[in-house]
Amino acid sequence: MSKKFRKQRKSKSFEQIKHRDLPRYSQERVPQSLKADGRRHEQALPVITPREESGDGLPHESKPAPVVMVFQSELDYISRCILDCPLIETGGELFGHWTATGIPVVEYAIGPGPRANHQSTFFNQDVDYLSRVGKMIVERYGLQHIGEWHSHHQLGLARPSGHDAATMVNNIARHHLRRFLLCIGNCDRRGTSTLNAFTFHEDHHYSYVHAPWHVLPELLSPYRQRIDADLAGVLRHPRTNQARHGTMRLANQAARVKPEYDAAYWLNDKNNSQVLKRIIDQLPLLDLATTCQVQPKLDSRNHLHLLVQRGAQREHIYFPAAFPHVPPEIRFETTDPAEHYPGANAPDNAQSPATAGILWTYDGKDIYRAFMDYYKQLF
Repeated sequence: MSKKFRKQRKSKSFEQIKHRDLPRYSQERVPQSLKADGRRHEQALPVITPREESGDGLPHESKPAPVVMVFQSELDYISRCILDCPLIETGGELFGHWTATGIPVVEYAIGPGPRANHQSTFFNQDVDYLSRVGKMIVERYGLQHIGEWHSHHQLGLARPSGHDAATMVNNIARHHLRRFLLCIGNCDRRGTSTLNAFTFHEDHHYSYVHAPWHVLPELLSPYRQRIDADLAGVLRHPRTNQARHGTMRLANQAARVKPEYDAAYWLNDKNNSQVLKRIIDQLPLLDLATTCQVQPKLDSRNHLHLLVQRGAQREHIYFPAAFPHVPPEIRFETTDPAEHYPGANAPDNAQSPATAGILWTYDGKDIYRAFMDYYKQLF
């Protein structure tokens, strides 16, 4: 028996895979180890650069798929789910099949269950909902669970974070999967959404592929109306009625998502979107005994504000136009911070009362470290 043939695995039934570790799109899914005192500490994640594909490469079972096939109805469904949650993460699962050459075909998508946990920097699927709905889809219609999707809403991160990639690689190894599909959604203040596809393969680990969409000519999936009708009493659908798509990578038009930030703003550098994601992930870890939520917002000048609710205390962090060459402005709020943007009527280099006299140590290289050192002096 050839090596190639031995590697062709049978599809797992949903009963076999439903108990896999569900992805927790948060700091909780970073690889961790235990210190002597029992506390967890974050380990370094690999630096990841997804390979870009235009769809003209030849697909092969032994490589990550260079393209993802999908019905327009399923892209529309996910868009509606994303637009339901413009300021928090949401997500769902993807069902369909794999071609003989390893190309995923998305034929049916679901969104979050009623008990899903949505936060500004992570999403937890409703386990009972996924188990019930997934089992029905697999057993009644013969579809496979081929992937999952989640949104980074308005964070500007249109690809997997390091945590996302680590989760995919670890789950593929743990559950002996040949391949898996991860899709990352985003939305903007204009009310449009985007969805980017990333294909993972067991033999290529972190060398996943940013694959363009090949939208099938039949607009409606043959399973959409039938499953919706058959599972009408079980399925939970998005409240948003109309999909609104921004620019996405298509097999015949590999266009990038345009940033919504001002031309000279620090978040126009795509590497800084990862820095922002790390900052947002880290803020709740500074005090594990207190519930913390971080909500990003853009003001009318496309400047970023982080609204932090830490127990009974509200914090407002503003990143001015000249950041990181000047420090962020941080204020502690006693009223709704959404009503009081620091910096909205002040010069970009003005310091808020909370940060006056604190040293900003940005060296021109490490924004994340400079921010955390600065913030910890206040914390």
